[in-house]
Amino acid sequence: MEVKRRAGEYVIPHEAIPEVMSRVTVSPEDGAVCLERTEPMFTTYWATAGELSPFFLAVMQEKKIIGARCPACGMVICPPYMLRCPVCQNEDRSLVDLEVGLELPQVGWMLGTPPITVFANARFARYAPFGRGRVILGESQSALPIQVFTTTGFLKPGIFRRGTQVKIVFRSSRIGFSTDYFAVPLDEVPPQLRDKDGLEETELVWETPELLTPTVTDDRRASFPAVLEAVRAFVGEIPASPRAERDLLNWNRRIAVKTGGGSFGLALAGQAISVVEESELGEPDLTLAVEDPNVLVAWTEGASIVNLIRTGDAGITNLQDMETIFKLDRLPRSIRRDAEEAQAP
Repeated sequence: MEVKRRAGEYVIPHEAIPEVMSRVTVSPEDGAVCLERTEPMFTTYWATAGELSPFFLAVMQEKKIIGARCPACGMVICPPYMLRCPVCQNEDRSLVDLEVGLELPQVGWMLGTPPITVFANARFARYAPFGRGRVILGESQSALPIQVFTTTGFLKPGIFRRGTQVKIVFRSSRIGFSTDYFAVPLDEVPPQLRDKDGLEETELVWETPELLTPTVTDDRRASFPAVLEAVRAFVGEIPASPRAERDLLNWNRRIAVKTGGGSFGLALAGQAISVVEESELGEPDLTLAVEDPNVLVAWTEGASIVNLIRTGDAGITNLQDMETIFKLDRLPRSIRRDAEEAQAP
């Protein structure tokens, strides 16, 4: 877009600069009455994301976690987020440069209890559920921000807490980002691998909770046809909702749904969902099991399948594909928002 400027104007057009606001106030420093006003300040600068820093190069190329040490006082920090010691000075009063490249042990402990993220944004959805905490490694006086996972299934409160010993694990494919490495409880790592540096995720055994067969009852069988009709009507609304279609963009999945009243399939393709016979799916990518089929009616009205999985009232065969469940949970909201906007005057 071309920005037109009158002669003598600055690069930033006058229309983009807010009017100066002012008020009479009291200075907190000396208590004097003064005129306080806002003025815009524009700063142009370059910022780096850090992918080519020594820290991320060591992660990507060598599967190492490095820190920095002050040669004067011995202070160690990880990650090496600063280049000079905040305390020590040279003879000319300049700050002492830190020595970057100190390799740290890959077993540490949690600084605090990490919060658990179940509903992640698009950037991290493929990793959910995960915890995000801080780990102390070796002599480091700062904590390494890190994602934490469990190999035992769905991450629940109590697995990690302050002081939990953890093992650093590296992704098999590393791209110079903070998700290239993560931590799992040390007691979930086989004893022969606990002292191994550069442990990769594929060397661990990732358990998926056994998917129980829903208990079939007469009441559930009786309600199943109405549930199936409600699900079919719901997915039929997707083509009229641009938001819902965006939710399913480039997402193809075959989902077997098993309930205590009967089973069916959901075929996700072409930004739409079809309700099909389970036998039409072939080998499903994902199986969702719920005891009471009526919870699926609640889902079409905005209830969360993720919450059912989190509380143990539903199960899936592949916890690494939670992103598909997130998309299913997003659909009722997307359809509702588009419908509300269409009715707005």
